[in-house]
Amino acid sequence: MTWVAAADFRRATDERHRTLPCQDYGKVEHLDDMMIGAVASGAPHATLSHIGARLAVRTALDYLRRSPALAGEAVSDPTGTAARTLYGGMMDAIQNQLRGAVVDHVAPIHEFAATLSVFVAKPTGIAAMRIGGGMIVSRGHSGDYSLLFSEGPVPAEARTGFITDRPPIDRMRITVQNGPVNFLCAASAPLDRLSKLGRDGLPQMDFFRPLDRYASTAPDDIEVHRGIRTFLRSDRVHKRLDQDFALALCGYQRQGQLFRAPGA
Repeated sequence: MTWVAAADFRRATDERHRTLPCQDYGKVEHLDDMMIGAVASGAPHATLSHIGARLAVRTALDYLRRSPALAGEAVSDPTGTAARTLYGGMMDAIQNQLRGAVVDHVAPIHEFAATLSVFVAKPTGIAAMRIGGGMIVSRGHSGDYSLLFSEGPVPAEARTGFITDRPPIDRMRITVQNGPVNFLCAASAPLDRLSKLGRDGLPQMDFFRPLDRYASTAPDDIEVHRGIRTFLRSDRVHKRLDQDFALALCGYQRQGQLFRAPGA
């Protein structure tokens, strides 16, 4: 029984973006029996948002890596109290790094604006945080794909915003999901729009099946990454996106269990 995971990011196909750095960034890491990961999307209007996105992801994972006990507690505490403590501390660390970037680049903080999605996953549950757009989707043993963050009635400041907004804790949406985790996908907003049904906003099964298969059948992280690259280069994705995007996949492979797509 083991986790396999990988992340990747791509520039948009639009010619206007070809000479610019990719504004989105994603990364995953193994931490004891957990997976930690983050995906960030730089704001198009911010000139240094690509720096903000990378800074947010790297600082988030560094903080989680140094807080394994609290990260594990966040997944196990259904009240969300531990998760809020964990992610509140993480955002403080990100704010410290942003202040340093402001000095280093002699630029106002809003030029580093980026959204951020972060997760800690165990085989038995997930604790996640989101600021701004993006999505995190999971699947249990044989259930359907489900969004960790619904788009129902929530305060406007929780649906929008960036890591540079003050105070950032007011922009955080936090959720804890208990139950088996076989598949987890985190993506920036452009892929979010492609992967949901227009009417009800639910995850499209046909969109996630190939990603699920990559994560559920790959022998190692390298093969998961190859699967992501194949998916991002496919016509159904590559030619339909005019913004930069990032994608992270995790699969928990239980011994003797074969991949069976939902609805099959």
